[in-house]
Amino acid sequence: MRVVVADNDPDALDLALTDLRLEGHEVFGAADAAGAEKLVDSVLPTAVVLDYRMPPGDDGLTLAERLVADHPGLRILIYSNYQSTELRSRAAALGVPFLAKGNLRALRSALDLA
Repeated sequence: MRVVVADNDPDALDLALTDLRLEGHEVFGAADAAGAEKLVDSVLPTAVVLDYRMPPGDDGLTLAERLVADHPGLRILIYSNYQSTELRSRAAALGVPFLAKGNLRALRSALDLA
């Protein structure tokens, strides 16, 4: 599976990239939404994992909305420490799972469903 991961926290990004690489996925990292969007257009991933807060610029859910519209069938996940009922509802309306950051098992499992 080819996966784009976006997170502005370099340690969290490195951890997710390393873990997914060890699981056998081809992974690409970006530090913000703009970089992730460029990677999606260039590497044509199977899945995209987005942090919610990635200043400056768009947040992960805003990018997810665009990706759902522009890339039907692309598996998109929000993987974030920031949790709220409103954000989970917005993500659910898009069909985007909202996972707690740090739970690598849940991330792997969600990607295996793709």
